Amino acid sequence: MHSRHKILVFVFGFLTLLWSSYLFILQIVDPFHFADERRIRYTPYKEILIPTRGSIYDANGNLMVSSISFYQIDIDRKAVSLWAKEKNISLNEAYNILSEAIGKNCSITPKQVLQRLTLNDKLTSVQITNKVREMELERILAEFEKNKLPGLTYSFASMKRIYSQELLAARLLGSVRAVSDGYDVETQSRSIYQLSGICGLESTYNKYLAGEYGWREVVFDAKHRRMPYPNLHEKPEKDGYNLHLTIDANIQAVVENGLYEGLTKYGAKNAGAVIMDPNTGRILAMAGVSPDDKSLDPAEVRVRANIPVSFLFEPGSTMKPLTMLAALDRHLVRPNEYFECGVYYVQGRKISDTHMYGSLRPVDIISKSSNVGIAKIAERVGPKHLYEKLISLGYGQKTGLNLQGESSGMFAKLDNWDGYTLHSVSFGQGMAVTALQHATAFCAVANGGKIMKPYLVDYITDDNGNIVERTEPEVLRQVCSKAAADTVRSYMQAVVDRGTATHIKADYITIAGKTGTAQKAAEGGRGYINGKYTSVFVGMVPADAPKMVMVIFYDEPSPGYHFGSMSAAPTFKKILDDILFMPNCNIVAFDQRLIQSSKRMPDLRGKHIKQAEAILNQYGFSYKIEGADSSSVVIDQFPKPNVSVDPAHPITLKIGRGKKEAETELLPGVMPDLCGLTIRKAMQVAARENISLKIKGSGIVRRQSIQPGSRITNNTTCIIEASI
Repeated sequence: MHSRHKILVFVFGFLTLLWSSYLFILQIVDPFHFADERRIRYTPYKEILIPTRGSIYDANGNLMVSSISFYQIDIDRKAVSLWAKEKNISLNEAYNILSEAIGKNCSITPKQVLQRLTLNDKLTSVQITNKVREMELERILAEFEKNKLPGLTYSFASMKRIYSQELLAARLLGSVRAVSDGYDVETQSRSIYQLSGICGLESTYNKYLAGEYGWREVVFDAKHRRMPYPNLHEKPEKDGYNLHLTIDANIQAVVENGLYEGLTKYGAKNAGAVIMDPNTGRILAMAGVSPDDKSLDPAEVRVRANIPVSFLFEPGSTMKPLTMLAALDRHLVRPNEYFECGVYYVQGRKISDTHMYGSLRPVDIISKSSNVGIAKIAERVGPKHLYEKLISLGYGQKTGLNLQGESSGMFAKLDNWDGYTLHSVSFGQGMAVTALQHATAFCAVANGGKIMKPYLVDYITDDNGNIVERTEPEVLRQVCSKAAADTVRSYMQAVVDRGTATHIKADYITIAGKTGTAQKAAEGGRGYINGKYTSVFVGMVPADAPKMVMVIFYDEPSPGYHFGSMSAAPTFKKILDDILFMPNCNIVAFDQRLIQSSKRMPDLRGKHIKQAEAILNQYGFSYKIEGADSSSVVIDQFPKPNVSVDPAHPITLKIGRGKKEAETELLPGVMPDLCGLTIRKAMQVAARENISLKIKGSGIVRRQSIQPGSRITNNTTCIIEASI
């Protein structure tokens, strides 16, 4: 008994030692490399969290640019196979269930999902699609969770920028490109996806829009399902900030439409415009267009140069008010003194005017655009002071807007001025500017002598709508006295009231402006290209206290339109009219606009619709028609007759069956009015009165040989003419 006990102890002791040795070798020596498997399975994997790029809004809160994220979904077929065995169903049946769950919740069909699942039996994991939107992904995940379906994995795939206004402000907004060659130290990944701005606002404010990447630790089981694992770490992503622009999309659209129309009418190569609030520096619109922009994909236009900040042109005669400003600010010119104009010879150079004006006062030098007069005034100012004044106005340097692609212009240093430069610069030759520079300088004339820093972004918000940064109006410097600026502005008003731009004068608002026609400099800056010009107009409204400064220019307009007064100025007037008659425009009070430009609403009730339309078109009203297509008589109108109406206000006409029509039908032996009826309806009416019809044409009856109301007898024949 004692020996059996010893044997039993020995056997159990030996087995214990053997088992312990096995476990020791298995865990410590690890001959089968299970440690690697454990590390793979239980070491958290860092998943990169991609931030959503910020949105861009206009001044009214209208969305202009946003982002959509796309995700890739994959199915682990091994996990699906195990699940099918557990459920005691065939693999094909399992695939059908998964296909239905995915297909009914996203843009791809269950049939397409099934094709992907059965594509190649050798693949363990199958990519279903990489174009699943976030909302679709949420629905798919909910469906899989609800029905305990296996094998689904997902990951971020790409992001797409959505420009909701299509071509509007395309060059200003710019574009992005996908970059996947970044490197993140925390995740040790070389394939971080990001959208990076390459031009326009997308590039200038890329650091605000891009956001910050995040990561989170995840653990997967053998079936590649996420496991709830304790103490996992996470760094949340930080979505990009949103830009709220000073640009008003409605004004931007008006400006671009005006420029496109001008390109067609005037045959120019390019056109540009900038509208600024002179009292704050807010840019209300910035547009640059080319004739082929509308025929291109908007994505192609967005990567083109932003013309108002990059295209250089000689300002021509639009520089004359600024030369005058330098003289008035130093009290070198008396408003009532006269300058002999016409032809002027200086240092062997002939300077001449388009007309032999004789003696002109300073105001007339600006209003009639005298080269000779302004050259003589520039001599009083002198090179040093004129140079310093124009430098203080911002020429030859960037404006501080810091917009990607902005040029500093071309303005020679004083040391490089020769004997001709002073006179040339006085009337806008020998230098090159951008539309933005020019608008910023004239804002000083409009606001009493202050150079305002222009800005495009009003404020920046985070994803929760909290303001993280706001732009406040900033005065960069005072460049002249208020008296000098006000005087120059009054001279510019004279340009519109009695000078070179009288054709754009308005009854309802005072306009100060200056036309300019500049020859295009040859490449290399020596001489000018024969027959090629830039037409320019600078305007501000209202003239006494401007709330808006606008610069318009056309690059190489057709002969005859190359004068600023013939192309740029009319475009200014058209754009101005469209802006002033916007419902939310506060430049001119609505009642004042109405008094100056309203018309009496005619009484259209009882008239045939064609006659009513002709009257409205004659008045220049816009209108819409309500009622059945077969109706032909105006039975009501809004606004009512004799009400004062803004021409831009839409008129509503209600058409129906008029009293005259009904009365005609009740009177036997009287010719009914068939005009405006369809052929079928006219035949029905004529049949009731025993009238025989001869029909010419098809569509709607426009004329009838027997006038309505005329006495008729049985079997009367009437000829009707119809057209579509």
